[in-house]
Amino acid sequence: MSQFIPNRPPLVDINKEELIQLIKRFTPEKLAHFIDVTDLKADTQEPKMKKMAEWAITHHCASVCVNPVESADILPVLLKGSGVKNCYVIDFPLGKIDIDSKAQQTEHVVKKNRELRGEGKGKMELDMVINVGRFKRDHKYALDEINAVCQAADGELVKVIVRSSELTEEEVWAISEIVAESKADFIKNSTGMDAFGALPDHMWIMRQVVGNTKGVKASGGISDAMTAMRLMWAAAKDPSLQTPDKFRFGSSGPLAIISTMGWLLHNTEGWVEAGIIPCIICPYHHTSKHRVDLREYSNKRCQVCQHKEFRKHKDF
Repeated sequence: MSQFIPNRPPLVDINKEELIQLIKRFTPEKLAHFIDVTDLKADTQEPKMKKMAEWAITHHCASVCVNPVESADILPVLLKGSGVKNCYVIDFPLGKIDIDSKAQQTEHVVKKNRELRGEGKGKMELDMVINVGRFKRDHKYALDEINAVCQAADGELVKVIVRSSELTEEEVWAISEIVAESKADFIKNSTGMDAFGALPDHMWIMRQVVGNTKGVKASGGISDAMTAMRLMWAAAKDPSLQTPDKFRFGSSGPLAIISTMGWLLHNTEGWVEAGIIPCIICPYHHTSKHRVDLREYSNKRCQVCQHKEFRKHKDF
């Protein structure tokens, strides 16, 4: 963990002027290109997938992301001929099947999607979930399982879901280094079903570690344009990273993000100046669903934070 920065206060002080400049480089139409339209619920049915495909094609979103078992025979047909990719999750949401099973699932999904879509390579993506428990005691296991999925993906783009809400900051740095070393194309923070979703602090760490060679995807709790812009500021502030190949959002509410971008542009300075309570976008505040050790870890971080006064008023 050579890049780890010890005793660093949480990254919740977003530079307002830089955020304003970032927002003004975007339009609702441009922002849509970064969205993976997502629905990973157990009861998702064909009518919803048709609607998601319609949204993605109309607004030129990056992909539609779904569970493969119920969708591999539907989504490829809906998206065939469009510029929108099929995206499937692998070993979702727990990441607890063994490496061979993960690779077999990946190989099966790739083969089936290619057959149904009939457009060759490059029309699909895979978001795999690591085994967080194994990673905590064996970093090499995480690297091996990521590379096994990449090998089975046969050239298709692979994003690695690391479930960062279950990790200490040191572990977020460590898993980011592993993804940077691996054959994967993206690192992604969350399944959207974890203790918390995408927060600027973790997205910043991931970008610092993987550098400019891999993508970073933010997922979980992204329902408006301002939230999306804060995350982009943290993980893709440099204009060279502001492409769908280097940064993505996963969201089940793409229309809300696209529509609120118009409001954000209408009064950018006002929205940015209004700000946000720092703890709301800090991972160390979201402790209610943590294990005891992570709650204790987070509380210690809060005690040395410059914004610790907000902790006196936890009803916000």
